[in-house]
Amino acid sequence: MRFTTIKAAALTMCGAMLFTSCIKDEFADQGAAGKNIIKINEATENKIFSEPFTNVRDFSLFSLRKDANSNASLNTATQVRIKQNNTLVSDYNTANGENFELLPDSLYTRDASITLSGDTYTMNIASGDFAKEFMIKLNGAKWDLAKKYALGFSIATVDGTDNQISADRKDVLVLIAIKNKWDGVYSITGTFSDVTNAAFVGAYPLEWQLRTTSATQCVVVDDVYLGIPGFVFNTGAGLSYYGSFGLIVNFDPATDRIASVVNFYGQPSGNTRSAELDPTGLNRYDNATKTIDIKYFMRQPSAVPAAPNVRCRFNEQWKFKRSR
Repeated sequence: MRFTTIKAAALTMCGAMLFTSCIKDEFADQGAAGKNIIKINEATENKIFSEPFTNVRDFSLFSLRKDANSNASLNTATQVRIKQNNTLVSDYNTANGENFELLPDSLYTRDASITLSGDTYTMNIASGDFAKEFMIKLNGAKWDLAKKYALGFSIATVDGTDNQISADRKDVLVLIAIKNKWDGVYSITGTFSDVTNAAFVGAYPLEWQLRTTSATQCVVVDDVYLGIPGFVFNTGAGLSYYGSFGLIVNFDPATDRIASVVNFYGQPSGNTRSAELDPTGLNRYDNATKTIDIKYFMRQPSAVPAAPNVRCRFNEQWKFKRSR
């Protein structure tokens, strides 16, 4: 029997940068000869998740920031040109096995203060301001929940000899996804058994993310230990997980019942593992408490040749903790 031992937990920390109106603090990030630094304030990947909506809503894709070297510079307007950089999207998809599409023009309109010529946007940081947001109006009625969209941007040029583009904060990839109602971070409790080894026990409580893949489907990701779909358990000697096994959950939106589960890595995967609902479970989402009760199997004929080939049984409750 093969299993993969977890070497270390991968924890993702999210930070937030706070703006301040105190000009003294804004002078800290200066370039060559004390020039004003023009940069994109967000991280190089700015992930935006939204609840489903059918009206038109405002979204900030990113913000330009001007770290001024003096009060005089702060009180001088600055014109910045931003190029759309589609390579950032394709490179991200290749590196991460993703399928983000370019956000089509038909889904949004940009703020009237931002002008477009060809693939270049012009933004103005007004006198007395140190930041300017790239705002769009997004039409939720036209959004296809089966798709994820993205846009890439790079600072191209900035007016004024006293201004300098930040070398490491000039690009941003904006990833935009609309979440279905089941999307979120859940606390997982329950029971688990493996008929091939009674020493294997659950490592509950776990924390999983349900990530929207369509209007009625979520992929289940362990973003604490693995960063991928998978089930972490205790071997008696430490933590491990089943290779090529992770859940995709399909919901019935009319009843909030779970219609089916399948293996993210193939049904079956290359090592013959597949996922299947246990019909004796409640297998439903409670909209009032945002709780999922679910029972399911992992089948593996290569390890359990006798029908019905059930190797593992799971009986779990997933409680919504927060939006992701």
